[in-house]
Amino acid sequence: MLSRTNDIQKAPIQQLLSEVEIPRDTISLGQGIPFFGPPREAIDAACSTLHNLYSYTSDAGSFELLEAISRKLRRENGLTVDPNRNIIVTSGANQAFINSLLAITKPRDDIILFSPVYFNHVMAVKLAACNPIIIPAGEDYLPSIDILQDSITSKTKAIITVSPNNPTGAVYPKTILREINQICRDRGIYHISDEVYEYYIYDDAQHISPAIFDDTLEYTITIFSFSKSFGMSGYRIGYIVTPFSVYDEILKVQDTTTICASISSQAAAIKAIDIGRGYLESFYPILKKIRNLFIEKLRLEDKIIFHITKGGYFFLLKLRTDLSDWEVSKRLIEGYRVIALPGSIFYTSYPSLRVSYGNVNIEKAEEGLTRLTKGLRDIL
Repeated sequence: MLSRTNDIQKAPIQQLLSEVEIPRDTISLGQGIPFFGPPREAIDAACSTLHNLYSYTSDAGSFELLEAISRKLRRENGLTVDPNRNIIVTSGANQAFINSLLAITKPRDDIILFSPVYFNHVMAVKLAACNPIIIPAGEDYLPSIDILQDSITSKTKAIITVSPNNPTGAVYPKTILREINQICRDRGIYHISDEVYEYYIYDDAQHISPAIFDDTLEYTITIFSFSKSFGMSGYRIGYIVTPFSVYDEILKVQDTTTICASISSQAAAIKAIDIGRGYLESFYPILKKIRNLFIEKLRLEDKIIFHITKGGYFFLLKLRTDLSDWEVSKRLIEGYRVIALPGSIFYTSYPSLRVSYGNVNIEKAEEGLTRLTKGLRDIL
């Protein structure tokens, strides 16, 4: 039987793990879940709502959370927006993305994405009955503006960027983001900017929210999440910063699906914003130590090509092999008790692995890297 999900891949991480026997003491360098949990104050705030979960907030979110997000956007992102007409709270960033797509597209519209690409974005584009137009990023994992310009047609509805990037860790510079926004303004299309890793910036890199550029807020939809910034993945809470013109359309999708985000999660999010980015920054010394360990141990020039990026908590390793990366990943799990995700699920054109240095503590990082490097030396 035909359905709108026929052309959508199965959840790729679960598909991979279903094909192998996973040893009990396997270390995962796979999923992008932070190694730390939420602030204690956020947990307490969520618990305090448990006797009052018998109603909804407004579809867009509670007044208190919308106001808190508005202050955060002004303070940290340089965005001045109306909390009642520009912000919608969602059940995570993935819902924010599909809500936005459904609100701005019609079937068979084209959506441009850059590979390597976050696979859930491609799945969402197909679920919206649109066409994913996947164009390759350069060797530095940054978009080529010339290739982008040549890829836009009368069917193009939006350009998607993820910065800091999943799966590569690349941070898009201000010049590229400004050019993309200008293209969107000139062509009358949308720029959907996924910024869920906004706090994960290293060395001399700088995170930029492209909605700050002059006269482009009306063409920019920005997606944020509490999952990565505050260790709140299971709370399923994120938000959209949307143009006035799209706000009511997104609310139609929201009311049809979740109605509103969980009240408990909204309460936790308010406290998280009150605490601010200093919470994540308290983990920076550990995170940077783990990142440096990955950089040191993964210099296997005869086995992989490794570009050191400056954001998020992923590295993409290009493999020197004729084997498929799916096969390499399965061998690493079964033979070396370590999980690294095959790059092909991110639409790479070459064998590769995505490794996460943000979901393990220092002890597991050291052991996981020992297993990974031994496995790569033996397999490749």
